[in-house]
Amino acid sequence: MKKIGLLVLSLALVLVLFGCNKPGSESVKTVDNSEAEIYSMDLSDIPGYESYVVTNGTWAETYDVIIGLSRLETDAVKRTALYHAAEDLLMFTGMIVPLYYYTDLFMAATGVDGVFTTPTSIKIFKFATIDDVGTNMNICLASEPDTIDPALNSSVDGATYITHAFSALTGYNADNQLVADLAVAIPTPTENLDGTVTYVFELRTGLKWSDGSALTAADFEYSWRRAAADETASDYGYLFSIIDGYDDGDLNIDAVDATHFSVTLNVDVPYFLELISNPTFMPVKQSIVEADPDGWATDPATYITNGAYYVSSWDHNSKIVLTKNDEYWNADSIVMEQLTFWLSDDDIAILSNFKSGTYDFIDNVPNDEIADLKVNYADEFFITGQLGTYFTVFSNNKDLLPSKVSEDMTAEENLLANMEIRKALSLLLDRNYIVEEIGQAGQLPASSYVAMGITNADGSQFYLSAGHSSSFIGYYNTAASAYAANCAEAVEILKQYFEYDEDTDKFTNFTTFDYLFNTSTGHQAIAEYIQAAFEAYGINITLVNQEWGTFLNTRKNGEYTFARSGWLGDFNDAITFLDMWTSDSGNNDAQFGK
Repeated sequence: MKKIGLLVLSLALVLVLFGCNKPGSESVKTVDNSEAEIYSMDLSDIPGYESYVVTNGTWAETYDVIIGLSRLETDAVKRTALYHAAEDLLMFTGMIVPLYYYTDLFMAATGVDGVFTTPTSIKIFKFATIDDVGTNMNICLASEPDTIDPALNSSVDGATYITHAFSALTGYNADNQLVADLAVAIPTPTENLDGTVTYVFELRTGLKWSDGSALTAADFEYSWRRAAADETASDYGYLFSIIDGYDDGDLNIDAVDATHFSVTLNVDVPYFLELISNPTFMPVKQSIVEADPDGWATDPATYITNGAYYVSSWDHNSKIVLTKNDEYWNADSIVMEQLTFWLSDDDIAILSNFKSGTYDFIDNVPNDEIADLKVNYADEFFITGQLGTYFTVFSNNKDLLPSKVSEDMTAEENLLANMEIRKALSLLLDRNYIVEEIGQAGQLPASSYVAMGITNADGSQFYLSAGHSSSFIGYYNTAASAYAANCAEAVEILKQYFEYDEDTDKFTNFTTFDYLFNTSTGHQAIAEYIQAAFEAYGINITLVNQEWGTFLNTRKNGEYTFARSGWLGDFNDAITFLDMWTSDSGNNDAQFGK
């Protein structure tokens, strides 16, 4: 694929001007360079965009433009080229530091059958059996969820609970095929004179909520408008941007009557039917939500569902029990009568409960147990492919430069210098060590952000055509043999900003900053490795461990400098990894444009 070049200001001048300063060591401070205009984007290599050049925009403005163009592009080849240009721009900032491409590691007890993971990365238990019987399955995925409100959730564990409790217009059957769910069939879209396309979904007759009341097309219209509304502050609200009227705050959707729901898209996109199976597009009951907007999704009495299960009990921080919902239109297809989701992030206790038979399925194990489990639990320990990337993220609003250097810089110079520092720090990390000694589950070192498994328009792997090097794949060389050269390059970059003792091979005044991660032996092992890798060069970081829900909100609010992150694709299209970084995205934890 022909790649897209980015025109940017030269970094050389910044390095020369500020390399001689010798300030004392200090901590990270907040900086506002949101007005810095340094980015230019030349799309002339893409047919149809020969004269399209964006000049002197902020990073967020430029990125928003290119993602906006990709959302409107109907030609698959051109759209893929725009995606690559977007990833180029994203990786240029140094804000996103990919570590490895995910694999899925879990344990299922002998006799468990019928569990699968959808292409949207959600595990499905409703068709499962244990020793050919579907009574109750005990599962542990994570600790207390941050939320199970379909409009507000953006975590995989929350999506799993929601997907079992709610249904959408489309969903996945027992053969893991995308099919019509609450809709009678998948409709053929109609192309309109203005270039938009309209889907009209016919709902199944007799649809009901778990309380027995009728579910109609009006419930979809209310729920989609709620999820897309600014006041709801949905992390996934930007997913509705493909719908006509989104930019004006008035989605072009309509409950034509009780059983027909009309949706008009700006252009037809190939992932639309997968997208609307996402929990964000699942209907919620208006009267219940409006009676208690903040609390309805925390109490089984008000958590009225429309899917395969309802929440029969919820002992917070202990377990959520889902019981088969006889009001669900396809209840006869549901095999497992009850799902008990135990809530914990204690890997050691979770594995102990699995070994004792208390848990039938677990989604995490202690990192130092992996080698033993591969041998002694070979029939119950599984490692499979997964559409995702494990990465770390810097906050855009934190300044890593010493004050005496930063104070003499323009906003543009400061921004460019911080980008160089972040990139240099990423080069100090040995991704092969991380996957081989810590991960131990077949992960592959990541040299780009968009995950392995996402494809280009021609079906080839997107990650294989990322970056612009003729000697390696991606944006930096992850070969084990390249690590020493990467570290040497990083040191030379950082010497321009920080004092370096040639006798000890360490920086003596590097800014101290924090690294945020959530409770897990695997995440902790990676955090400790990063700390040690940096410390070898005199770079000190403070590890900050938080419980899952607290961690999600701390990172979302930008109250960190450097943090663990990861993303699983919602469908096979690069936009599922790229549009989360737009300025209007609730998943933009890097704070671009904020």
